[in-house]
Amino acid sequence: MTPLRQIGLFIVLFIPLIELQAQNFSPVPVTGFNWDVIAEGGPSSLATTSNVLDAAASNKVMYSNAFRTFAGISGGGLPDNGTIISGNMTFQLASYTANNALSVFRNQTGNLDLVTPSSFGRIRILCFATEANTLTPPGALVNVSLTFTDATTTPYISNYSLLDWFNGTTNQVLTGFGRCSRVASPPWGDEAYPNNPRMYYIEITLNCTDILKQLQRISFSNVTTTGANPPFPNTVFLGVSGIPYSQLIAPVITPADCSGSNGSIALTVTGSSSPYTYSWNTSPVQTGPTATGLTPGTYTCTITDAAGCVSTYTGTVPLNNNAAMTATANPTSICLGSSVQLNANVTTGPLTTFTWNPGNLSGAAVTVSPASTTTYTVNATNALGCTATAQVTVTVNPVPAAPLVNNVTICSGATAVLQVQNPQAGFTYNWYDAGTGGTLLAPGASYTTPALIATTTYYVDATNSTGCLSAARTPVTVTVTALPVAPAANGTTVCSGSSAVLSVTNPQAGFTYNWYNAASGGIPLASGISYTANNVTVMTTYYVEAVTAGGCTSPTRTVVTVSLLQSLSQPIMTLTNTTFTSLTFSWSAVPGATGYEVTTNGGASFQTPSSGPTGTTHTISGLTGNTTVTLQVRALGITPCETSLLSAPVSGTTLSSKEIFVPNVFTPNGDGRNDVLLVYGNYVASIQFRIFNQWGQLLFMSDNISNGWDGNYHGQLQPVGVYAYTLKVVLQDATIINKKGSINLIR
Repeated sequence: MTPLRQIGLFIVLFIPLIELQAQNFSPVPVTGFNWDVIAEGGPSSLATTSNVLDAAASNKVMYSNAFRTFAGISGGGLPDNGTIISGNMTFQLASYTANNALSVFRNQTGNLDLVTPSSFGRIRILCFATEANTLTPPGALVNVSLTFTDATTTPYISNYSLLDWFNGTTNQVLTGFGRCSRVASPPWGDEAYPNNPRMYYIEITLNCTDILKQLQRISFSNVTTTGANPPFPNTVFLGVSGIPYSQLIAPVITPADCSGSNGSIALTVTGSSSPYTYSWNTSPVQTGPTATGLTPGTYTCTITDAAGCVSTYTGTVPLNNNAAMTATANPTSICLGSSVQLNANVTTGPLTTFTWNPGNLSGAAVTVSPASTTTYTVNATNALGCTATAQVTVTVNPVPAAPLVNNVTICSGATAVLQVQNPQAGFTYNWYDAGTGGTLLAPGASYTTPALIATTTYYVDATNSTGCLSAARTPVTVTVTALPVAPAANGTTVCSGSSAVLSVTNPQAGFTYNWYNAASGGIPLASGISYTANNVTVMTTYYVEAVTAGGCTSPTRTVVTVSLLQSLSQPIMTLTNTTFTSLTFSWSAVPGATGYEVTTNGGASFQTPSSGPTGTTHTISGLTGNTTVTLQVRALGITPCETSLLSAPVSGTTLSSKEIFVPNVFTPNGDGRNDVLLVYGNYVASIQFRIFNQWGQLLFMSDNISNGWDGNYHGQLQPVGVYAYTLKVVLQDATIINKKGSINLIR
């Protein structure tokens, strides 16, 4: 079986009780079929259907034209496309390859659901009963109800006698299409045509409430209580057709005018529920689609369709007054004490009599001088009795008072902002350079002058939105005060972290001095003749300005710089001589140093070098053999903050009687100290000393303990860096010592 083919359903509302040629029942797609009862072709009527229509003893189904051809049946057959047309009805059967009938047995119910819910006036259901001829009266009893999308359900048919598919004469749609046995192989059997079986329709006319709803479901109940072969009789529903409901009311309204009752409303009503009757609420009642002789007002027409359903139309006949005018004032806004002309302008007339109020003035044009804003109303009439009314408002604005502005004092070279103290909304303020006439400088409630170097007077007046001007201009004087000169101040130099005191060197009585960290802008750090900058850790620039008692500030700020005393560079120290009882250290001179101090305990205590306070060597004597001493040195400045950091620590160990010593650093810079790298020892018979660069290239070799490396290779100074050495020493007792290590070359 293939999926269900949906059968359509259409419903028409307001359907007349008589059949109209223009109103055709069209197929309505529905779902809900539960049996396939139409054989459509090979291999058999059993294989292409799902159940029989009547009792097992009969074992009958319907068949299509295609099956008739396949089975060799001589007559009958349903259209292969499933379309059944009878008079003004068209039904569409579901696909023969799927379920195509809703079978509802005794005491059972079933539903057909619309694929697309719609509004209908009438529907017809294609159907028949089986095993119903034996009943009295003949036929199966069926109840039918309709359910709508608003969840309401209306019962429409109760105990309807659905005729058996044989020999029924009422509401016939199709007759003589034949039936066959539902078997797996021939003979299929063929019978009943050309007179039977038969299909019928059940018609439902929807009530006046339901025609306006969306039909969603058709429900069937088989309420038959008798029958010799339960669960028969079977009620079979095959399709639905319907007439949609529609109604359109198009009015044409003619206004009534001043001459009398000459208005009308003409209705054109179209739809699926014609013909229509009409009843207007006029006196006397008018019964046609057009009501005439109407005065201005609202009218209602009751429209009844062919099914007796009622709708109403309400429309208003307007008055075509034939009289209209407008009122204008020239001008519409005046200053207090001025006059204005009022005019009545006729747009539809003629109009002959004009009356203005307040004032009870007559004429199409009048002149008034109101003391306050006033709305004037003009009434006019003509000989036909038509009237017209119009209004116009004259706005009266008071003459503004002279603005209130304060005088201003500024410093020379500054601008002044002149501000109206009592600005009024809607007023315009104009600034001038003279008490009368002169040049208009700018409009606005405030005015910013150009930079001034001399006392100047300006003038301002006020104008309201109607152009009313103040009686006089207000003078405003800007007094200009001279600027002070920038103060004199000197900078200073301090240790990092110390405080620096900065002072103005030429203070003036009555002046205020402000200190800043920016050449312009910013917030003052302090005010006063002097300023103390605490914890200065970097060179810092400060700025000072002078301010007079009147608030004038010097045009520039004086630059005052605080510089820092820098600590001296760290000395670079090396071990330059080692003996059995002494060690000698040396270091490079530090520019700016006033002397040096050395320490052997990491800075816990210091002492003067053995070479003197300004010497650059220190020898520690009186040591025992194989004694290690670590020494550091620092450079001293004029102030404590200039003292350098400690040099890198250098350690040395005195020689034992057989000990060999190779320094790990030397400084071949030509200063006469530690310029040559030597091997040290007092018990040496012979040596083999080799120096290599970082690429393993041999740079120097010596077999003589007195011959050392001066940092050159083939007359070229070698770069600062780390070099490797190998050393073989034969002592005087024939002991052989092999050593390897690294040497730092520093210049």
